[in-house]
Amino acid sequence: MSAAPRTALIVHADAPQLPFIATALGTRFTALARNGWSVVLVPDELDPGALAAAADPDAMAVLITSDGESRSLRIYPPVNSLNDRESWSAQFARIADDSTLRWEPAGSATDLALEALRGQARPAQPATEAPETHGVAESHSAPDTDSAAGTDDAASSPAVGTAEARMLTAVEYIASLTELDAAATARLENYARTPSSGLLLESVLQLLGLPTVAAKLVESQRELHDVDGVSDFEPRPLGLSMLDAASVEPSGGDVLSRIQRAYVRRPGLLLAIGGAEIALGAGLAGLAARGGRRAAVLGSASAALFTDAALQAALWASVRARKNR
Repeated sequence: MSAAPRTALIVHADAPQLPFIATALGTRFTALARNGWSVVLVPDELDPGALAAAADPDAMAVLITSDGESRSLRIYPPVNSLNDRESWSAQFARIADDSTLRWEPAGSATDLALEALRGQARPAQPATEAPETHGVAESHSAPDTDSAAGTDDAASSPAVGTAEARMLTAVEYIASLTELDAAATARLENYARTPSSGLLLESVLQLLGLPTVAAKLVESQRELHDVDGVSDFEPRPLGLSMLDAASVEPSGGDVLSRIQRAYVRRPGLLLAIGGAEIALGAGLAGLAARGGRRAAVLGSASAALFTDAALQAALWASVRARKNR
């Protein structure tokens, strides 16, 4: 029996961008970040195309779904690559079939069609030998002939042709968009012909260079927050969204990401920086109070340090609050 389906969208956005995306879309969602990509568990009220457009209009997004039996993987091309004279949502809808791979449960019409393509249609049960009566064989049907004809019919049926064409179109589209070479494209086609299983989505994501944890999230029936790094994001005023963005741990490897990751893991650094700024600001304020030609400059510098120290304290409180959630 299939479970309730889970749907995740993989977008090219790191954790600090997610608070702004939630605010822009006006929707709460659950997500985690890996290597500069984010895996967003798509709620029913959120259009995946809108989320893909809000995350990074210059990058593709990948939607995966699983209920434990049926599985699908759909590619959303970069919004900026679409025709700007037509609604991007309409264009997404038009290419939906051409950009989606589907794996149906064993025994479904699509599964039997692909099984015929693989040349793995189930053989008919072998016929038993006809008993003879007084040396004359009794009349029986010819199951071998019928089963062979049935296999040929399955292999040449319209359903098989449609499934083959749809699958090859999707493979070609995905390979072109993700710039797969010939060997990788052949692997993708092989995955598309493989019977539905719990490892398929993970294998395809690995081939595409995307975080495989997304497949684990949609295939697993564990509580989402048992997975390390999963957080909730919700619409908030812009100022609070900025604090949220600065208080989450990024997954990228650039210098700024490493700095932010350091203070999110050790928020005491923020208090130390803020304390140093307060001390320095007080010293500059004292010098400014003496007057002189540089008093105005020293006063401005002191005010800037006090302001930044207040921001550091607010950021520390935001980091602590997120850690305690």
